[in-house]
Amino acid sequence: MRFKPGPVSQDALDYLRDKDLRVGFDHEDVWREEHAHAFTVAKAMQIDLLDDIKASVETALAEGRTYREFARELTPILQRKGWWGRVEQIDPVTGERREVQLGSPRRLKTIYRSNMRSARAAGQWQRVQRHKDTHPYLLYLLGPSEQHRPQHVRWAGTMLPVDHPWWREHYPPNGWGCKCHVRQVSRREAERLERDGVQDPDAPQEIDGDTGLPTGRRQDRRLPVRTEPPERDPRQYTNKRTGEAITVDAGVDPAWSSNPGMDRVRVIREHLTGRVATADAQLAHAAAEQVMASDVMAQWAQAPRGELPAGVLTRDLQDALGSDSHLVRLSDATLTKQGNSHPELTAADYAVLPDLVRRGIAIRQDGQRLVLFRKAGNAWWKAVVKVTGDQKRLYLVSFHRADARELRRERDRGTVLRSVEQ
Repeated sequence: MRFKPGPVSQDALDYLRDKDLRVGFDHEDVWREEHAHAFTVAKAMQIDLLDDIKASVETALAEGRTYREFARELTPILQRKGWWGRVEQIDPVTGERREVQLGSPRRLKTIYRSNMRSARAAGQWQRVQRHKDTHPYLLYLLGPSEQHRPQHVRWAGTMLPVDHPWWREHYPPNGWGCKCHVRQVSRREAERLERDGVQDPDAPQEIDGDTGLPTGRRQDRRLPVRTEPPERDPRQYTNKRTGEAITVDAGVDPAWSSNPGMDRVRVIREHLTGRVATADAQLAHAAAEQVMASDVMAQWAQAPRGELPAGVLTRDLQDALGSDSHLVRLSDATLTKQGNSHPELTAADYAVLPDLVRRGIAIRQDGQRLVLFRKAGNAWWKAVVKVTGDQKRLYLVSFHRADARELRRERDRGTVLRSVEQ
């Protein structure tokens, strides 16, 4: 009986459906983190063709279709559009005319498997993040492949916290055809694994006593789990298309040296920040509210990189600071500083920021800083915004709980631009 994969989670479907179409002549034209937001197939240079392929992958993912079902539906579509077999094409980067392989059973199998695995991995990462309070560890395990990369065998049994940086590069799949996976582990199970160890992936197979043949099951031979990241064996790789040089751990294919779920959160954050910066004030404020109260903020706070939209200033306050933008950005450096100076703050507390920035009492300290106060429930909150840099961007400098006395002190030493909350 042929294995038929089941339908996947909504997180995995959303990951694939939200990808933009990106044409590329070579797989290295769009690679690594770009795959978190771009759907591409090498040599598929027409958007309508890419759209057909992506739609077939989405259907296969949603309905749990096998590769044969996927290929049976897509092959005639590609053949009708002339994307099949070997043809001559001009490489847009080098200008060279080359004979290249377009559609084929082998290429369709690569498209099917790589997209299925990356989407499932991204979906799993979202579930991992939601359950890490009760299951705070990930355990690296080998898949059902007959032969494994030696490095992957060495990594098997590595158990590290969910947010350990090792998972950025080593979260499976880690290469073409890699079937390794992770299992999320509770504290109690982690203690048991540290005591009893994990199955040795190199243990010999059991032998059936009646037939004398291997059973396919390995003998119960245990290895200790590794609670420190394996020593890295760095290899340098240069993308021949872009000239970008990167260093990857041996055993990780360069095109797979990223965590699709983690990168998806980053891409959503960057797209949201860019859209908020250019949207009109009302839409921008609504978007900032949504981001600050969402899983995007909660996950970003665990390992901040880059910026998030924290709020939107009204036009009069923007003009008072001489800023070219109404968007107040929360940077990773500020969040890290906040964690040190105000450890009592949680990611959920930042949900009050958009209203604080938009409607709070506003006091200018000098030409570059704006102090804002707003009462939420029984608590006062204070934020400091600064305009800085050649681009006249606005950044959050600090954010914390305050009281009426602190508000009075700021009123006495600054210029009140808005005296009451709006």
